[in-house]
Amino acid sequence: MYPSRLLFLCSSALIALSSGAHAQDASGTVTAQAAPETSSPTTDEAAQIREIVVTGSNIRGIAPAGTNVVNLSRESIIESGASTAMQALAEIPQVTNAFNQIPAVPNSFGVARTIVRPNIRNIGTASGGSSTLVLIDGHRAVPAGTLENTPDVDVIPAGILERVDVVADGGSAIYGSDAVGGVINFITRRRFDGFDAAAHYGFADDYRTVDVNVTAGKDWGSGSAYVSYFFIDQDAIFGRDRDYFRQVSPSSGACAPGTVSVSRGADPFTAVTTTYALPNRVPGTKSSCDFTDNISIFPASQRHSVFGSLTQNLRDGIDLDVKAFYTKRKSVISTDLNQDGNFFSISPQTGTITPSNPYYVPIDPDPGQQSVAFSYAGVFNDKGYNDLDEYGVTSTVTADISGDWQVRVLGNWGRSHVEASTPMIDAAAQTAALAGTTFATALNPYNPGASNPAVLAGIYQTSFSPATQELLNFRAIFDGTVVSLPGGNARAAVGAEYVRQTYSISQDILSAGKATPVSSVPGYGIRRVKSVFGELSIPLVGADNRFGGVDSLVINVSGRYDDYSDFGDTFNPKFAVTYKPVDWISVRGNWGKSFNAPGLADSQGSSGAQLFAVSPFRAASSPFFNDFFKPTIILAGSNPKLRPQTADTWSVGIDLNPPMVPGLRVSATYYNIHMKDIIGTIPFFSPTAYTPAYANFITLNPTFAQAQAATAGLTPSGNFPNVEALYGYAAFLGVSPYVLMDARQNNLGVLKQDGIDFNVNYRRETGFGSVNAGVGGTYTLKRDLALTAGQPFVDDLVSPGNSALSLLVSLGAQVGNLTGSARLNHSQGYDLFPAVGSQTHVNSFNTVDLFFSYDFEGTGVLKDLSLTLNVNNVFDQDPPFYNANNSFNNGYANGSTLGRLVQFGIRKKI
Repeated sequence: MYPSRLLFLCSSALIALSSGAHAQDASGTVTAQAAPETSSPTTDEAAQIREIVVTGSNIRGIAPAGTNVVNLSRESIIESGASTAMQALAEIPQVTNAFNQIPAVPNSFGVARTIVRPNIRNIGTASGGSSTLVLIDGHRAVPAGTLENTPDVDVIPAGILERVDVVADGGSAIYGSDAVGGVINFITRRRFDGFDAAAHYGFADDYRTVDVNVTAGKDWGSGSAYVSYFFIDQDAIFGRDRDYFRQVSPSSGACAPGTVSVSRGADPFTAVTTTYALPNRVPGTKSSCDFTDNISIFPASQRHSVFGSLTQNLRDGIDLDVKAFYTKRKSVISTDLNQDGNFFSISPQTGTITPSNPYYVPIDPDPGQQSVAFSYAGVFNDKGYNDLDEYGVTSTVTADISGDWQVRVLGNWGRSHVEASTPMIDAAAQTAALAGTTFATALNPYNPGASNPAVLAGIYQTSFSPATQELLNFRAIFDGTVVSLPGGNARAAVGAEYVRQTYSISQDILSAGKATPVSSVPGYGIRRVKSVFGELSIPLVGADNRFGGVDSLVINVSGRYDDYSDFGDTFNPKFAVTYKPVDWISVRGNWGKSFNAPGLADSQGSSGAQLFAVSPFRAASSPFFNDFFKPTIILAGSNPKLRPQTADTWSVGIDLNPPMVPGLRVSATYYNIHMKDIIGTIPFFSPTAYTPAYANFITLNPTFAQAQAATAGLTPSGNFPNVEALYGYAAFLGVSPYVLMDARQNNLGVLKQDGIDFNVNYRRETGFGSVNAGVGGTYTLKRDLALTAGQPFVDDLVSPGNSALSLLVSLGAQVGNLTGSARLNHSQGYDLFPAVGSQTHVNSFNTVDLFFSYDFEGTGVLKDLSLTLNVNNVFDQDPPFYNANNSFNNGYANGSTLGRLVQFGIRKKI
């Protein structure tokens, strides 16, 4: 019960502090907040923005009209204990897949996808596209990975982040593709002078992490240069290390050493099947285990990164800014070879053995054949690997033209290369080995490790996927004053941009001892985007013509035209307004259109037709013995027919900085998103795929002509070399194929979502230092989803993972050189509909984090020396249980955690 009490105490303390502030002298000042801020930047910050970048606008020196910008300051990043840029996002409730989560690279079929894709307001769980645009210093960066269309934000050491801006509004009118849910802009330090070294050591149960960040630079007035090196090493956390990560579905008996099943009776519908757990073969028993024990919840990884910056005034009115980075990361992903239910995995395995196999052991009375469920655990490698190399360079020349007009010309190039591998088996070789007639050719399913090494070598394979992406980007922006109005200068920005993106991948199957791949499916994609854009800011009322009830009124109009080489063109406008009745109240609103272009991996990568001899994916009403042994055709990989997903977005909000309560800042925003043509895949693992909503992607009992038309030009894989062979096999059995299923990314349904973002920050100077408090979060009012176009809307807030409320409550104080704070992270629970078994509700997840720092004063070693202590998840709370009743969920939802993580830090400046 303590989280609820703590939430009440934090809220009460905030109210008390706010109430007490009414008597404070009006000269009280506002300093940096510990929680994310949404108000206008200070004078110093505004000067820096004019030098670097404004998030949400192409016009220098103005805050974007009608928009709420959540700002995570450098001080907040340090206080969070974040070592990486992605970890820093955990302080922002609107970034729902980072907040109250451990932003670990997801594990997909035993191979980690390369990066974590930031996601604003949970839009990404309804969308396969990149609904959140990620920028570095206001420009795009090269995507990284085998499937991803998003940059790896962790190329930026957290120590050189100046701030992080989150604009949770549609931004395609300014930035083009991907800014449906909003924009996250990581802004690095522009100037640095001296030497800064920081290190952290953290530990939790069965876990350790260490990182070092060293930055050295020089500022010579007309320019500055620095280089920052970052290293981090993180242990793996396995399922056996955490109680909340556990098997939630019944065991099939495939856990090592396995289970023998014997069916007695001529009629398969009336035959009696008896199971015998190995090695003792007691009737009615099954081999069992927790098949999540050896899965890495959090993969082991090691990263080296270098980030460099150079700024130089070339001559009066002309500046050069160059930034470059290189990062190398190695990740090791562990799977559990006992894991059930993964049709594509190396385990578990089921096969038939007869007396012709020399390892056959009869069971009395023995019908002459046995079905054996077995595992390669302890026999084959259970590790997958994901190695990333990425580098890039960005150069910007800024030149004054005439008056206050300026041109900024950017050139940006980046390249990422990832090599992902995972163990798998050759199903045909395994079937042949089970039918082997000598010890030299047969597989022993009772004890696979006792088989001939040559037999095992023929079965074991590796799926190897090297992928390379490149991004070439040129952009020019002209901005300045158009005309002087009574309310101020009307300013405009116009520009053009060119982007060339390439993607290449080779999905290879490697066998032990063979120099060339058994099979290889190459994929390649290229996209060219030509864009023009414009923005106009009109101050109708300002300092010189304000009147009663109207202190300020600014209108902003922007639009962007993008021409894509692969799917056509699109135009996206945006209108925004900020109105101030008095100088401490801002009322704002905006409306716009945004879109997300399909990723090259989804639309132009490798594609194929998987031809299987059986049908593991069937409707709920499908009789097993009638349909399982029918062939199946599954379309997989990229889909050249993909269209962009589009959205209409609008929001209204208010910001308050009341002078009667110095130090108090209040913000609230109502948002509304209507997204169409959502990019995603049908739930092909679930019988849900056979409901009417997905009828356009499912063909039961397909004819040969239908199969030929659907698979034309696609590379075949699986059990058959082509569709003709599959239909020949079906004719031999006297059946027709069960299903032709399109499991590629497709344009599916429609999402309607609205909610409220809110933020309250308060800071008060005291005789001993200062105190501060904050409450911030996002609350989803409605999340209605139509699975496919034309289908009725259903409430998606009753689906797993869709918490309506993400809330951060903070309290802090500074006493002399000592700073401390406490934060409560709250993810609200939710109902399940329909219920999953007997479970109808997933509970809330509440964690408490503590931070302490001490800044030494003195000379020599103690000068500019700081020590920090972070304790995350102080009470060691487990995520709430979720019983998905299948092996793809492992017993938890609504958050994730490393457990109680204690992290010591030290920082020294010279």
